[in-house]
Amino acid sequence: MSERTAVVVHGATGFTGKLVCSVLARKKIRFAIAGRNKQKLEALAESLASGPNAVVDAPIEMAVIDLAEGDTIRAALEGRKVVCACAGPFIEVGEPILATAARLGVHYADTTGEQKFVALAVSRYRATAEASGACVVPAMAFEIAPGDWAAHLAAEKLGEKPDEINVIYMNQPQGGMNGATSRGTKLSMIAMTADGDPRQYVDGELRNEAAATVVREFASPSGEKLWAASFPSPESVVVPSHTGAKTVRTFMVTGKTPAKAMQLTGGVTPAVVRLFRGSLEKPIARSAEGPEGASREASFHVLAEATKGDRTERVFISGSDPYGVTAEIQALFAMRAIAGKI
Repeated sequence: MSERTAVVVHGATGFTGKLVCSVLARKKIRFAIAGRNKQKLEALAESLASGPNAVVDAPIEMAVIDLAEGDTIRAALEGRKVVCACAGPFIEVGEPILATAARLGVHYADTTGEQKFVALAVSRYRATAEASGACVVPAMAFEIAPGDWAAHLAAEKLGEKPDEINVIYMNQPQGGMNGATSRGTKLSMIAMTADGDPRQYVDGELRNEAAATVVREFASPSGEKLWAASFPSPESVVVPSHTGAKTVRTFMVTGKTPAKAMQLTGGVTPAVVRLFRGSLEKPIARSAEGPEGASREASFHVLAEATKGDRTERVFISGSDPYGVTAEIQALFAMRAIAGKI
């Protein structure tokens, strides 16, 4: 029996999944594709392997997965080295893939930005992954990976365990956030808001803290004063473990007036979103799969500040095309996993 393709991309037919496949192909990394819809998988395989824009030179292995049927998941993952999980909302559909990878010893990275799912991954599957030898890295994508990295570098520059780390997102996409996010991201944002269990890492523990509980002014690298509101993000789960920081919060630059308005309404927003969730999701289902053109090339800026007493160290990361960056990060993970450099 021939050796299985080392990498499998789950959720390959989605917006982010297709980008991951394209980058893997460009880097000459062989991969299989997996998802729930056989017809969409066949169409993707054909588009990757035929025509003037073909990016692979051999038939692509496919695996149809029914998340309610554990045998189909095991059949798709067994014998692989790594799975790139791109199907969300993760809190609703992500756990079966994560759990199977952790049990089988298959290295796992996903593209989630959902704080609750990352907390679940760490708390529920850490011991299983360690026992099997699987390296499980949730939120291996933009937004979270660059912010996590910047926080690590800022703490490293400080040279001691920080009292506090703040990660500040200064994204200014053309056309606004709605035009610069994929259909899957929008659905995940609604699910996260409706959940009503936002957390921040405060004084050594994850605590329930509504979005915009903390509103602060920060200075950009150019010295401009920017108002930002706290929001729940996976950095509060993952950053403390490798920096030793006592408090970790994430912020989004919004401007003073919107930040203050969010602070006043943050406590009731989850209940409102739960009430109107169906109405909010209907137009999303009819929206474009993901951003294109100028919206796709939107710039991003991430600032991490690590503080100890009166000392502060800052690391600033900027770039463009957040979804393209996500695909590159996933491919980097796959390459290191194949090479045994986890």
